[in-house]
Amino acid sequence: MAVFTTYDQVGKAEDVSSIITDITPTDVPFTTSIKSEKVSARVFEWQEDALAAAADNKQVEGAAFSAGTQTATTLRTNNTQILSKVFEVSATADAIKVYGRARETAHQLSKVLKEIKRDLEFAYVGQDNAKVTGNATTAREMDSAIQQISTDVDAGANATDALTEAKLLELGEDCYDNGSDPSIFMIKPADATIVANFAASSGRNREFAQTRSLINVIDLYVN
Repeated sequence: MAVFTTYDQVGKAEDVSSIITDITPTDVPFTTSIKSEKVSARVFEWQEDALAAAADNKQVEGAAFSAGTQTATTLRTNNTQILSKVFEVSATADAIKVYGRARETAHQLSKVLKEIKRDLEFAYVGQDNAKVTGNATTAREMDSAIQQISTDVDAGANATDALTEAKLLELGEDCYDNGSDPSIFMIKPADATIVANFAASSGRNREFAQTRSLINVIDLYVN
């Protein structure tokens, strides 16, 4: 007598996990670190100002004053940019029973919201893009972050120079000299290993109470 096995059965239930694994990186560090502000025009503007360079300043007692030269503020601008993702789900697709999600619409909405965040991060720092005014047939575009850094961008000898600790320290000095006090250092994933290897330099110590901090004199590297 032949044994009846699962290969003979009809109507077997599927065994599908109820978990859907997203294999795409969804971190948007630049977008997360900056503030957002509501605007009411296609072009938004803000003003910047700077102090005169520090100089030797001394006057004779009782001397008459003369007016110095004053400088106006600098008006900066950028465009708003429209980002969109469109999806359609039929009523039947939403009604049938599926694995891993209760409703297809909710699942697809969750995906496109993450995709828009990734697209926004790309618009900020994934490209060197100059703003485009746009018109009825051309999409309006905003400046990428690199376009808002004036002319003080330091790419070394060329844009493909490898990151080194010396360059990082020089960058910190340049930032300070130009009135900046950066608290976040962003690098691409390929450079994370280079920064991690800073700990291998001689004379370094790690505080066990702060295992993610590397102390170099009074500088703090956070990996």
